[in-house]
Amino acid sequence: MRRIALALATLPLAAKADGLNLAPSERAAFGAEVRALLLDEPGIVARALRGPDPYAAEIASDLALIADHADRLFDPNAPHLLGDTGPVALAVFASQDSATAAELDDFARARGLRIALHPPAENADLMQALTLDTVPSYVFPGVMVRGAVPPVVLDRYRAP
Repeated sequence: MRRIALALATLPLAAKADGLNLAPSERAAFGAEVRALLLDEPGIVARALRGPDPYAAEIASDLALIADHADRLFDPNAPHLLGDTGPVALAVFASQDSATAAELDDFARARGLRIALHPPAENADLMQALTLDTVPSYVFPGVMVRGAVPPVVLDRYRAP
């Protein structure tokens, strides 16, 4: 606790490094003490770096849109389903005859998933409601991904 108090008491001085008039060895010792403090108390750095999430409003908007349209997005009786049986884990806006659709079918089967494929021509209203203007676009229950991504990235979005 003494080290924390000492380091915190000297931090205002560190901001004015030119006015410290420390010898090189003293400056090194001071730096080592501050470094040790930050390593011992990572919450200090976390609090300093934590700020408002610049994407918070967009994330909240996306989540609200997903919730509003979940019945249609993840409909287990959708006309175009890929993969195995079970609940729909992912909705994708892409053409049925696209390479994306074929790749997604393989992706779904390899992971025991079900994917609802929403061809843009048949679902322009849903795309507009979700503010999606890129094909393919992927909608998970907790995130929208605009633009093509490889399967390894889809796995990362699926992970809790």
